[in-house]
Amino acid sequence: MKVFLIGYMGCGKSRWGKLIASHYGFRFVDLDTLIEEREQLTIPDIFAKYGESGFRQRENEALLSISETENLIVATGGGAPCFKNNMEEMNRLGATLFIECSPELLRERITTSDTVRPLVNNLSQEELLDFIIRHLTIRMPFYEQSQYKIISGNLELEDFTLILDPIINL
Repeated sequence: MKVFLIGYMGCGKSRWGKLIASHYGFRFVDLDTLIEEREQLTIPDIFAKYGESGFRQRENEALLSISETENLIVATGGGAPCFKNNMEEMNRLGATLFIECSPELLRERITTSDTVRPLVNNLSQEELLDFIIRHLTIRMPFYEQSQYKIISGNLELEDFTLILDPIINL
């Protein structure tokens, strides 16, 4: 069983992925970390060196490389579902769970995070909110192809296990 956590940057995919994996005794994979390890470059450096299309190719290759691995919780990058039929592939390979988050909460989390995010690194608070809203409009049709959805905010592990227990404990 594989569970793919999808959603916009800052929604909590990596944080929750680690907790969920620990709860079920599964392996956790952060797709961006896997790409960085393979390339021996950071995500910002990959974007700088190869552009977004080069990054998306590496992202797709990383996704396909874990297709045979079982008992896995995968935190995808925010754009992963939107390129190269990745969403269709993730739905085929396992369960997909969309962590939905309001644009305002996403902005707050992105600006307080230590993570360098190449797409929004130099934006003001207002520009960032506008960017998030525009981006969500484009990405939402992909995110909504997810098999399950949870709304972020004051989530607890139990909120995830209510959704995942029936899937994982088949």
